[in-house]
Amino acid sequence: MSTENNAPALSSPAGHPPSLTSAKVELLQILSSLKEMGDVDKLIRASLGSESTILTEIPLYLLELGGKRMRPALTLLCSHAFGMETASQKVIDVAAGIELIHMATLLHDDIIDKSPLRRHKESPYVKFGTPKTLLSGDFLLVRAFSLCARLDRFIINETEQACIELTEGEVNEFAIPIEDHTLESSLEIARKKTAALFRLAATCGSYLAGADETAVSAMSAYGENLGIAFQILDDILDVTADQDLLGKPSGIDILERKPSYPNMLWLSSGDKDVQELFTGEPLTQDSPQLKSAIQELCNSPYIPEAKAKAAHFVETALNALEKAEQAAETAHKQTFEALRTLARFTLERML
Repeated sequence: MSTENNAPALSSPAGHPPSLTSAKVELLQILSSLKEMGDVDKLIRASLGSESTILTEIPLYLLELGGKRMRPALTLLCSHAFGMETASQKVIDVAAGIELIHMATLLHDDIIDKSPLRRHKESPYVKFGTPKTLLSGDFLLVRAFSLCARLDRFIINETEQACIELTEGEVNEFAIPIEDHTLESSLEIARKKTAALFRLAATCGSYLAGADETAVSAMSAYGENLGIAFQILDDILDVTADQDLLGKPSGIDILERKPSYPNMLWLSSGDKDVQELFTGEPLTQDSPQLKSAIQELCNSPYIPEAKAKAAHFVETALNALEKAEQAAETAHKQTFEALRTLARFTLERML
């Protein structure tokens, strides 16, 4: 295994050695060091052009709300990890395409969740209306595929599979009553609706950098397991964080009776009051019962149990990353360390 230093240098901020408590600081440093993120952002913005002004206005509003751009950053990092000094246009195309897909899911998710806020601002569907927002999400998906279709059959197939899975995950979350779900089906939803795009990013970035089949497979496992952990932690934050931190109301998973991992742990306890909560009369956002339920779940042993499960998936992701580095013909150690930092940041989110 070669360790040529021909990928971008990624250094930790002064005074912040690698540790769990400094993972967020390190991650922000890493993201700011990815010079190609500017190219990705330009391509995303260029892809929003339409003769229908509203189809540009709504995605642009969502884009301006901000975000860490985790999925395109992961794509870029995975290309650098395997020796690509500067991301190729193909990598930039797929990174932008994956973010466009993610943006489309955010537009659709807010409608499904009836969430009035995103990042402390009006959700797009609240500001612009449901029909226009829904169609804008469809527009973004078409734009994403126009970018990915420029690439070879492998990328097209992987993108198609990821989009099928995330759609299946979203549908299964609502089409099946929560009482018919299990802990296993909850994890399968997380694997599909969230981890599919993490897997796609890691797979495409490493593949386009020339990694062999063994390394690409390991990177795929890294992305998928990281994505599952990411979703479980989002589920935890839904009940443990307040609106100021979330940027939207807390307890949506309870309100919408989603089979999130914490909810399923709670429901599987067999408590009759909990069963009534999830199968009885629907709650409202301002109901005292919802506030009480959030507090009860937040203080329950099921939150630590869900955190432990998330940590398990992070550990699995790190093991897969180690296999990928060992299999690489050209590996850039600093970038692999950056990918480990990304995993540490995922854990840090639940502290």
